[in-house]
Amino acid sequence: MKEMFETKGDTLYIMVGAELDHHNARSIGAGSDKYIYSNKAKNVVFDFQNTKFMDSSGIGVIMGRYKLVSGIGGTVGIKNINQTLDRIFLLSGLYKIVEKV
Repeated sequence: MKEMFETKGDTLYIMVGAELDHHNARSIGAGSDKYIYSNKAKNVVFDFQNTKFMDSSGIGVIMGRYKLVSGIGGTVGIKNINQTLDRIFLLSGLYKIVEKV
């Protein structure tokens, strides 16, 4: 499954595919930035319902979107994470900048 982007109001929802790694991090980052700018999205929510794997490139994608939207008063949220991803978020410190929604 490829990632999908959808805006609702001032929030961009990103349905992440099976993996968020160095193979697709650049396209997710560029695609989300395009949607943020063109739709004036202030908040970003990553939906990890179908995601089984994430590496440091995925952490970078999330941090990059946080840097982008926090500068305009926005937030980054995550939802539908499994136990493995939860551990990555915990150990990497991402829970300091994102919240579960």
